[in-house]
Amino acid sequence: MKKTLILLACCLLALGACQRPEKRVRAVAESFLHAYYTADYAAAAAQCTPRLAALVSQGAEDPSVVPDDLAQKMKEALSETSFQIISVELDEDAASARVRYDLSVPDAGRPVPMTLVLQLEGGTARVDRIE
Repeated sequence: MKKTLILLACCLLALGACQRPEKRVRAVAESFLHAYYTADYAAAAAQCTPRLAALVSQGAEDPSVVPDDLAQKMKEALSETSFQIISVELDEDAASARVRYDLSVPDAGRPVPMTLVLQLEGGTARVDRIE
């Protein structure tokens, strides 16, 4: 009985350690996109490489750059914006991944195809750029 429990525990640990990279990448992309398109820039920046995090954080750090009436219109437009992840592709070297998604914005008529590029390192994925 003891051996069975130990074997079961080892199997569960191994399964947790072997999470497919595509799932990790998708989870980070969804988290980033949700935060970004709800104007939670601090949460979005937490999913980014340092270079992109600095750019994403600028809007949150200095809201005075955008006039109040424009900021309100942007917030309203963002609340009506949605996204759908289409695919997750790991590069051959497994150091980066591309997440293709459709962005639906108010009055656009049809979704806009977009891509996130994520850097993979040490079991973590971080958004590096938006294309």
